[in-house]
Amino acid sequence: MICFLIIPTIKQGGAERVMSELANEWASQNHEVHLVLLAKAEKFYPIKKEIIVHDLGFENKGGVRRFIAEFRIFLDLRNLLKREHPDFVLSFMTKYNILTLLASLFLDLKIFVSDRSNPFKKLPAHLVFFRKHTYKFATGIIAQTNTAKKLLELDTGNNNIETIPNPVKEIQVFPLLNREKIILNIGRLVPEKGQKYLLEAFSKIEDTSWKLVILGDGPLKTELSNLAQSCKITDRFLMPGSVNNIDEWLAKSSIFVFSSISEGFPNALAEAMAAGLPVISFDCDAGPRDIIQQNENGVLIEEKDVAGLTEAINNLIKNKDLRESLGRNSLQIREQFSLPKIAGRYFDFMKSEAKSKKSENK
Repeated sequence: MICFLIIPTIKQGGAERVMSELANEWASQNHEVHLVLLAKAEKFYPIKKEIIVHDLGFENKGGVRRFIAEFRIFLDLRNLLKREHPDFVLSFMTKYNILTLLASLFLDLKIFVSDRSNPFKKLPAHLVFFRKHTYKFATGIIAQTNTAKKLLELDTGNNNIETIPNPVKEIQVFPLLNREKIILNIGRLVPEKGQKYLLEAFSKIEDTSWKLVILGDGPLKTELSNLAQSCKITDRFLMPGSVNNIDEWLAKSSIFVFSSISEGFPNALAEAMAAGLPVISFDCDAGPRDIIQQNENGVLIEEKDVAGLTEAINNLIKNKDLRESLGRNSLQIREQFSLPKIAGRYFDFMKSEAKSKKSENK
């Protein structure tokens, strides 16, 4: 089958990682894969040489030149779709999904779109309007969570929506490392990641021999450092910034806490589970409840509940058997969210819909 995948760039980012992995996986299965990159940017993720890459090269130069460049991209994309006429098209990110749907009007193509951010994120009014009036014409929509699916059904009127999570990246194993008394959190230092609640909870735990490590950078670094000082935990708290050895930290930590209060899909949480860590997570607006079964492979806490988070951390610190049990169950996510399985779910959904549409047109 001829597969078209459309995204602005494959610079570093969650949506870009998933799109590049899907492209590589389908190319390895001998499908003809075309990767359409709308904007000019450095490529971060590796792409197999068999993949046909179309660099449309949009650059935002502002003013009238921006409008002219956007119109040129629209025409280039439409001409490309018309010329190649793929079996199906997959587009990522709201703004570019709208562009793809408009560019494919009256071309009799099977267009699938997927939003990649928090479903509760407030969009500009013009994107809300165009999404409402274009997504209904998509052959199908792929949501990352069940919450996103329900909201998309209400907002767009399209009922052909499949919930498919992100694939979990392969986690490097470090068999010689032992678990240490480390509570780990990974995420940008921004308000929606909720690290301040984690610091407050950690400052109240009973066993002060444990350390808290937060991996990531962001604008709240100074604020979190000041909070650690006021909570008197600076001797037990580390913020190494963005690091290249995340898997090593996952291997030597003993508990993972996901403190986000707003998510699209919780990649860091899924990766911690794939590393066999017992996890505690806020039950935020979307994501964690899709992958955590309460007290089976993790613990869900009401969002922003510092006292509840403290209690859950204390419970895992005291109970090594529970930590090990949750960690073993977490490992199942490796298979459940493996790239071949997730790519297969995408492909099966789009292939079946494409075939059904062809049958209808005969």
